[in-house]
Amino acid sequence: MYSTIPSIDFNPFICGSVDDRRHVASAIDEALRSVGFLRLRNHGIEQRKIDTCFQWSKRLFALSDSEKGAIHPSSRSHNRGYSGIGNEKVRDRICMKENFDCGNPEDNERLNCWPTEELLQGFRHFTEDYFQDCANLIHQLLECLSLALNLSPEDSLDQYHASSLFDLSLIHYPAISAGLLSSGELVRNPAHSDFGTLTLLFQDEVGGLEVADPSSTSSETSASVEKNGTFIHVDPEPGTIIVNVGYLLMRWSNGRWKNTVHRVSEPPRWKQPGLHGFDDTAERGGGGMEMIPERYSIAYFSVPDPATVVEALSCCCGDQAPRKPIHTGDYLRRKRSAMYA
Repeated sequence: MYSTIPSIDFNPFICGSVDDRRHVASAIDEALRSVGFLRLRNHGIEQRKIDTCFQWSKRLFALSDSEKGAIHPSSRSHNRGYSGIGNEKVRDRICMKENFDCGNPEDNERLNCWPTEELLQGFRHFTEDYFQDCANLIHQLLECLSLALNLSPEDSLDQYHASSLFDLSLIHYPAISAGLLSSGELVRNPAHSDFGTLTLLFQDEVGGLEVADPSSTSSETSASVEKNGTFIHVDPEPGTIIVNVGYLLMRWSNGRWKNTVHRVSEPPRWKQPGLHGFDDTAERGGGGMEMIPERYSIAYFSVPDPATVVEALSCCCGDQAPRKPIHTGDYLRRKRSAMYA
């Protein structure tokens, strides 16, 4: 059982020697095998840019409902632009959050929807630049994982992500009743696992991310893990990015790397009255109701190119039978269709 997730300095992989790079690759491999999550330090994305992205996110979600509603595609089939509360579901439970999603500007299939320059001047330019910063980091991480498996250049994981058809999601969780959240009557984001390759997560200071301990339950479904598993709170830590494994990467590695269940719940100081300044810092809503403050996060989801057939790598099979291949495009269409109302 673990009490926190591993923290890894990525700078030696970016700037170090061959031995430095192999050491980092080995550490990341071990983290993803044991937990499926890690904190990445010295990752190459400037803190100034991360802070600016959060500022833009706050400005975006502060727009009126009608202004945000105009940043909405005519069809939800490609999940771009603004999505309000009630549009995203996990196991038929409405997620109490709103988000703005965008992808690669060169993606001609899933077109982005942007607020006008009159509404948010400079937002599109900054966000497209930030998207590319995250894409660069994903490609470095895929190179790192390929090194961990001693894959040849022609077998590298990165080649299957050449088009960078990824998703950047700015997320806002409005303030919510502590009682309704802790009782389960309302949920910010129930237990789930990601379905792509790798996810990058940037947190604000509020917190609420919880990761299931893989050793705490033998359950495989997210619902069963939420019911029977032990969850560890992942405190926000400035200067770090949370990295976790998606389902397709788990299948690629034939289960070597864990696709760990996680959720967004109430931060620990609201779970344990009297601790961490609960009585002094809890906000009050109407009728004296204790409110958990709003939370902002930025998620970046990487997926293989649509034509990719994900097959278990021979180096990850050993005596274990390889899992069946998955066609990326078909799989992603099914998952996205089920997620959005």
